[in-house]
Amino acid sequence: MRTAAFKLHYFLLYAVVGAYLPYVPVFLGHDLKLPDSQIGWITGCYGLAVVLAPPVMAALADRKLPGRTLVAVGYLLSCAVLLAFAWAQGFAAALLLSAAFGLAYTPLTPLLDGLTFAEMARTRATGTTPPTYGALRVWGSLGFMAPAFVLFAVMYSGLASGRAAMLVGAAGALLAAVCARLLPRVPPEPRSAAVPTAAAWAELRRPPTFALIAPLVLLFASISVFYAFYPRLVVEVGIDPAWVGLVSNLGVLFELPWIFLAPAILRRASVRSLMLFGAACMTGRMALLAVVATPTTVLATQLLHGPVVLSLYLLPPMVLDHKARPDFRNSVQGLYAALCYGAARFVGSGAAGHAAEFGLQWAFALAAAFALAAALWLALAWRDPAVETALRGSR
Repeated sequence: MRTAAFKLHYFLLYAVVGAYLPYVPVFLGHDLKLPDSQIGWITGCYGLAVVLAPPVMAALADRKLPGRTLVAVGYLLSCAVLLAFAWAQGFAAALLLSAAFGLAYTPLTPLLDGLTFAEMARTRATGTTPPTYGALRVWGSLGFMAPAFVLFAVMYSGLASGRAAMLVGAAGALLAAVCARLLPRVPPEPRSAAVPTAAAWAELRRPPTFALIAPLVLLFASISVFYAFYPRLVVEVGIDPAWVGLVSNLGVLFELPWIFLAPAILRRASVRSLMLFGAACMTGRMALLAVVATPTTVLATQLLHGPVVLSLYLLPPMVLDHKARPDFRNSVQGLYAALCYGAARFVGSGAAGHAAEFGLQWAFALAAAFALAAALWLALAWRDPAVETALRGSR
């Protein structure tokens, strides 16, 4: 297995969003002087675009084109959009470019996950043990942290503003496009009677899978509020905007042990208990930010980021890969991205933007309500013994 290539691409994939995600709310509010309601719709529009792009690109990977070709195209388009975003002026331009970035960038996560799981399956078929998904995905956490160190230096010294984040993201996307040939060329599976997207949708609607995906939509609506307004809250409590990326890195720093130790954790705890713990951490985190918005709370709640990442970003793709056949492996990841990275983000960010007009604490109160509803739904409805056996046994 091309382990080094996958590590590099997870690093670059998350470096791009690590430059964009923490800084775009500050860029919109601090540089462009846009109100919170417009910031909510701009970040939400990114999510609306995600509803469309990942299923289409994933279906192409299942039926028409090698995944690495689509990955290269996505990176090149992301680079072009971020370059344009760096010089955007006004609400309309930022709204359109946010949607364009969603269309270009977000298919990359399910496509790279699909390539990863396909290569892991091929490696197992040869009698070799591949690295775990967590051992590869942890490089994404490291990549997310990297841009903040560059951006802190140039912003704190006064050499650049939030626009520099878009340029750093564009540079990362261009480098990733150049490196796309390092990924394996996995051709589409032979055509079957089932349409990949339809087969993936049928799997998501089956009771055990639906009882997981529906609460995840609520959890992603909750975390979309965090991504849209946490940087704004950091600035509002008196922290200099130059520190936003490094403050965000605190959460990523605390997620690293959870991802590194995921195989050991899965040997000792069920998938269900980890999902419930992540949902509980999300609820507590958002509630604290709503009720006690101080610099200490803003920093301390980052301690809860690790279980949240495990339950939202590490375990669900593994569960879905277990559910998927090879002929719709990409499509099931693409539909998951459309629902959770897309529809949930659109609803969560848009609603929170209007709540934030009355005060940022109301946006985080809404996020806490989303997370609490998800935790209760998971506790009451989701049990999947087959997933427990597959994921815990394979670790």
